[in-house]
Amino acid sequence: MGLTSLKTLRLWGDVMLQIKNIVKSFPGVFEKVLKGVDLSLGKGEFCVVIGANGSGKSTLMKIIGGEYTADSGSITRSGLVSQVVQDVSKGTIPTLTLLENFALSQMRYKKPRFSSYKRYKNEAVRIMKTAGIGLEKYINQPLGSLSGGQRQIVATMMAINSGGQILLLDEHTSALDPKMQSTLMKYTAKSIKEKNLTALMITHKMDDAIKYGDRLIMLNKGRIVMDIKGQEKTKLSIQDLLEKFHKFEDQDILENKNDN
Repeated sequence: MGLTSLKTLRLWGDVMLQIKNIVKSFPGVFEKVLKGVDLSLGKGEFCVVIGANGSGKSTLMKIIGGEYTADSGSITRSGLVSQVVQDVSKGTIPTLTLLENFALSQMRYKKPRFSSYKRYKNEAVRIMKTAGIGLEKYINQPLGSLSGGQRQIVATMMAINSGGQILLLDEHTSALDPKMQSTLMKYTAKSIKEKNLTALMITHKMDDAIKYGDRLIMLNKGRIVMDIKGQEKTKLSIQDLLEKFHKFEDQDILENKNDN
């Protein structure tokens, strides 16, 4: 059992998520995956996370979501968490219909009670039509009959509309074609703003990292090496971001040469 503390508080000012000195390692892996990560997110803050493969992005997300336990450090959250992971089979039930999956996500944070199934259907159709995704025609089909990308869209809509206040997105557009990826990202950003959600989104798309969110952090070898927001983020170009990204990659190559 690690030292991670997951707490839910009713009153905690504007801070929704507080991460302090998170350390994580895995058996058989010499180097720690996370090496003392500190992060604080305010209510309504949309933070984008970038970093090379193996930098610790998904591990951090899984610790926040409760799938992994940290070796040490603490996490305090002041709201319910909804998340979309890369493996959509973990967030959906393929043998149930799209509507049944959506209805279950709506019930997640509510007290058990009898409710009209028609109301859930109307809400699901309304959300899908508003997003312009076009999946409402599959409302009564088993989710397993949809493509991986379509299921990823459904999982995202379920998470956004489930009633959680903290939203975790781990490359939630990775299985989509460019056009649908753009449509889902616009819907995601719009929903985060309208619902005043606190969001943490991992992406490998540098243009999305620049365009979306009001804060941008970069992880490298288990540490946060860049944290920018406000005007500094607004003025950042893709070329600037790539230069910063490659700077840390070059440092890693140099360190490995010196170690050898």
